[in-house]
Amino acid sequence: MRGWSLQTNVNNLNCVFYQGESMDGSSRRDVLKLGSSGILAGLAGCSNQGDAGEPSSDTSPSTSATDGTERELRARIDELEAEIEAKNDRIEALENELDEARAQSGQYQYSSEVRNRATEAGRKLREAVVAFHFEMEDGRTSGGTGWFIDEHHIVTNRHVVSGGATEKSTNKSGYLLDGTKFDLSFVDQTTDRADDIALLKTEGTAPYVPPRGSSESLSEGQPLIHVGHPAMMNNWVIGLGEYVKPSEFGNAIQTEMPSMSGNSGSPLATLDGTVVGLTYGGVNRSFDTFPPEPAEPVAIEEYPYQEEMYAQHERIETVEEYHRQWTE
Repeated sequence: MRGWSLQTNVNNLNCVFYQGESMDGSSRRDVLKLGSSGILAGLAGCSNQGDAGEPSSDTSPSTSATDGTERELRARIDELEAEIEAKNDRIEALENELDEARAQSGQYQYSSEVRNRATEAGRKLREAVVAFHFEMEDGRTSGGTGWFIDEHHIVTNRHVVSGGATEKSTNKSGYLLDGTKFDLSFVDQTTDRADDIALLKTEGTAPYVPPRGSSESLSEGQPLIHVGHPAMMNNWVIGLGEYVKPSEFGNAIQTEMPSMSGNSGSPLATLDGTVVGLTYGGVNRSFDTFPPEPAEPVAIEEYPYQEEMYAQHERIETVEEYHRQWTE
């Protein structure tokens, strides 16, 4: 008889049994028995499966090439990231050297560590600071600085709100750092000429209420900051200075601090962001554009066109006492 083959296809795995051209019936039956009983055994020998039926660990050339490419790219990425980190470290070191050189030359009064702490504290304090905009019946406008002493009350100076936030005003608005605008209402103001404090209220909720400390804990030369809207500068400007002594005027304190018209009502704080006073002095400020745009959140030690000067601040203890009287 002609030669023949027994072929099976299971799970795409092919095995072939072949017999020669001359074979009798008995031989064919033997082969068929062998074929039928040996298919499974043959599959084990011909397949790409292991004894437990798990896929072979053999990797095709294309898979190996892909894995190799990924490893090369990953290694290159890691190498570049390490280079970037090293360069960033070098940049930081050079910036510190530059800061120290500027400090030695007199350009900076404070170290880079103090300025960085002042900037960090000032950035957070800015969230509590409000920019005022008051419009009067005769068309005049005024503004100034205030800050949230609790969730709904904003403290500032009497001279900031005088004629602006009272009944003479046709519009009393406040602005937050993020541009949010809200309405204000007048609560009260000091009548004692020795104190320059006033309180406003809003139906909105403060985005941040800074912690308050004690002005009695301050020491001579201690770095301090205040945040406000100084004229000819910008808005939400972080000023860096230092404590000098108790003021010769009333129960206030005195600092060497960059300050000008528009800083009235600014919170005075330590480098950990604790408020210890309320800046006063200067005059009401009018804004040229609305809504006001915030300044860059970095601490600066002096304003242009201004030599060293002293700033006056109400003690936080005095501010808190009036706050309690007006809100109880």
